[in-house]
Amino acid sequence: MADRLPLPVAGLLALLLGAGLPMLAGAQARRAPVQCWNDDRGQKVCGDVVPPSEARRQRELIDQRGVVTRVVPAQKTAAQIEAEAKLRRETEQRIAYDRYLLQAYNAVPDIERARDDRLTDLDSRLRLAEKALADTRASLSDLRLRIPKAAVTIDPRLQARIDEFTIAEADHLKAVARIRQDRARIVLDFARDIVRFRELKGSAGG
Repeated sequence: MADRLPLPVAGLLALLLGAGLPMLAGAQARRAPVQCWNDDRGQKVCGDVVPPSEARRQRELIDQRGVVTRVVPAQKTAAQIEAEAKLRRETEQRIAYDRYLLQAYNAVPDIERARDDRLTDLDSRLRLAEKALADTRASLSDLRLRIPKAAVTIDPRLQARIDEFTIAEADHLKAVARIRQDRARIVLDFARDIVRFRELKGSAGG
């Protein structure tokens, strides 16, 4: 039987019960189920064949008796698929990290010791970075004092040294800021770990 174009819902009954439609199983070959969906205007449209432009929509499959035998869900958009994939990844990561917490630590004091070890290392690095910054600034100040007050131009070698220490000062400033940020992040991360560990253990005392 030739495929039919989509029909308005008003024509569905005629399509199902029209003259010559096989009504008895085995009497003639059974026709494909009619499919119905809502178009962009919210109106129901039915037909033997779903146009490619409508294939993404949710559809109802209706048999010869006018009974909905199956509902084909709407196709998901790329954004929905990506959102679901992201949610699955986050869930898997959370489960894996929970497993890590329970395997790595026996009690909250263990987490606190690990935190303190990390902070001790960072504090040592921070002191070195701050000292390097202070030394560089002192050297830069000394170099600038060597510029004669009435000088119109600066000795190229002196200027090169000033430029060198100016760049070093900026690098040390970045290093100090980065270490301080890492320290704040570690404090926050371990605080969250302690809260989550207690939740997993089901005990306020860990």
